[in-house]
Amino acid sequence: MSAAFVDVFFIDVAQIADDEWPKLAALLDEAETARAARFAFESDRRAYVAAHALLRASLSERAKWVAPAAWRFGVTPHGKPFLLSPRTGLDVSLSHTRGMAAVAIASGRDVGVDVESFLKPRDALKVAERFFAPEEAAIVRAQSDPESQSEVFFAIWTLKEAVLKADGRGLAGGLDSFVVSLSPLAVSSGPDESYGVAQWRRAGFFVAAAARGDDVTFRIEEARVSALIRTGQIV
Repeated sequence: MSAAFVDVFFIDVAQIADDEWPKLAALLDEAETARAARFAFESDRRAYVAAHALLRASLSERAKWVAPAAWRFGVTPHGKPFLLSPRTGLDVSLSHTRGMAAVAIASGRDVGVDVESFLKPRDALKVAERFFAPEEAAIVRAQSDPESQSEVFFAIWTLKEAVLKADGRGLAGGLDSFVVSLSPLAVSSGPDESYGVAQWRRAGFFVAAAARGDDVTFRIEEARVSALIRTGQIV
């Protein structure tokens, strides 16, 4: 398998101005617009809109003849989106949580991305001991205080989610079915195929990406809302 580049884009939802939201929402298709309207909380709706607008605009930056709202997606039985048309050979993944959204795009490689806030209150050790592999739970347990445990928990969680999304199984694949390491950053055992992984920290969030195979280079960029909107206007 030849070398591959994976582009990861993220957007800080809190930095999006009120008058920019209608313009971002205009990049979505009808089904996504209807789905966004069903969210009970504004913060969840905005994270959803940001993630889907980011994916569509990022794809249209690669294929400038395609309007953002014109991309058509299908969903696998485990919930991973894939491109139906136009056919480009690109694999995609997206993730959002309150305050942050991220997408990953690659050609010829299965990719996954996950974003989580590590500031959310959670009994990190209890969850790790229940769902993580024993080696990973031990890393969480070794931290000196609950805050550090929570941070390490989400560092591991986002990496594992990204791998499972790239694999296509999602959480159905089982968080304890493989092991990730934080130092060095790697999938140290588990899935039959190899995976490259990368992780970034932004304020109170972790963004993690994974791609199937070796020799993967990850490139991350913070998206500018003005550029996303402009993409929709010029196509």
